[in-house]
Amino acid sequence: LDEHYTETISLDFLAEEFYISKYYLAREFKKEYGTTIIRYVLAKKITHAKELLRYSNSSIEEIARLCGMDDASYFNKVFKKMEGCTASEYRKQW
Repeated sequence: LDEHYTETISLDFLAEEFYISKYYLAREFKKEYGTTIIRYVLAKKITHAKELLRYSNSSIEEIARLCGMDDASYFNKVFKKMEGCTASEYRKQW
């Protein structure tokens, strides 16, 4: 997950890769990491986005794509929910 967070990863795909039930995978992942797989991957994407916002001049739309989120509107919604500000506001702080 740490290396492939920009790809589309589903619980079903991961369960098939590891030959285990998706319910078992989800339960064990949450027990081990304290969060769901989806939230873990989203946190990775947002962490990468924050780096790009600080150190690149790429547009918000391009940063969303580089982080594996094709929908910039969804990216902005997730970013604001996780960081408490929009991606544009975050960039202005730097």
